[in-house]
Amino acid sequence: MILRKSIYILVMCLNILACNESPYMQGKRLYTANCQNCHMEDGSGLAKLIPPLATSQKIGSATFACILKNGIRDTIRQDSSYLVREMPAFSHLSATEVANIINFVNHSWHTPFKEQTILDVENVLNSCK
Repeated sequence: MILRKSIYILVMCLNILACNESPYMQGKRLYTANCQNCHMEDGSGLAKLIPPLATSQKIGSATFACILKNGIRDTIRQDSSYLVREMPAFSHLSATEVANIINFVNHSWHTPFKEQTILDVENVLNSCK
């Protein structure tokens, strides 16, 4: 009986720890649904067609929310080259969803990660050009 109880407690502890593997699961789901097709699961992009997020200077910046929500309708500069594809707008995303994606991306690939609140993202989105 004690062994059975111990195993049950161990299994429950492992389940709880597994759930916290990534603190930004909603952001990961949104990234998978909206961004991963172009920017890939690991943020590496698609060769010379889609820029990588994992090494982008734009993640971690305040303008990242504006880019996500409004897209880029101009030529995208990557390192010393230019990409002719535009980034589509994701205007259907709420500020909460944008914050979730930003936090997942920043947590995954931006070393000096600072969590963005929904209020932070709303303020940035209100100032987008």
